[in-house]
Amino acid sequence: MMSGVDLWELFQAVTRDPGAWPALMAALEPELLGIARQTPIGRLRDREDSPREIVAAVFARFHANDHAVIKRLCAQEPRPELRAWLRVVVRRAAIDFMRANPEFERASNRWISLATLTSSAPEQSADSLVEKRAEVVKALREMVATAQTETAARGEDAIGHLALEWGIERLHVRRLVARGAQYLAVIDAVFAGHSHTDTAAQLGLSRREVELTLGYVEELLRARFASE
Repeated sequence: MMSGVDLWELFQAVTRDPGAWPALMAALEPELLGIARQTPIGRLRDREDSPREIVAAVFARFHANDHAVIKRLCAQEPRPELRAWLRVVVRRAAIDFMRANPEFERASNRWISLATLTSSAPEQSADSLVEKRAEVVKALREMVATAQTETAARGEDAIGHLALEWGIERLHVRRLVARGAQYLAVIDAVFAGHSHTDTAAQLGLSRREVELTLGYVEELLRARFASE
């Protein structure tokens, strides 16, 4: 694998002469493949060609508009750490790859609004209501458990890792890590038929905190499971 200095020289060569592009591609391919193979892409990781498709997307970005991305990179002062920059580019390409691929399926193909699952919702079949509530609680419990496990293993890096793995913004993961237990307690109480006021008293929260928590949970689940 080439040194960072040698890679920089190849990037700069492309800004002077487009004919240097094949040499840069040959040098970068093993580097980018290594990063792509370590990038979380859900079930698409099982496909042997997935890392190569991600690398192809990175090369397409580098080649577009007369190598505009490469020219912007080489114009930066001070220089970024090259391999860290490449990891960011590959992660972004991986997110686009997941979102564009029909085989990338989230845990549910639709979002169930919390407003349809509370005691004040319009009347609906008891069995259907129980099933839908159970689906939401199960998904939330799994996300809380995963966040706890990843945080224990990765520390602060877990937030970025899960945001990429789940295809959601880091803010949603950060809130989940900080408030996961509260999310579950509030959802359990509300689904049990308690009012926001009763839930607040039961959990030692303000009514406003209960309402905010429900809003955060809805935003999290919508981001994670809503159909695009």
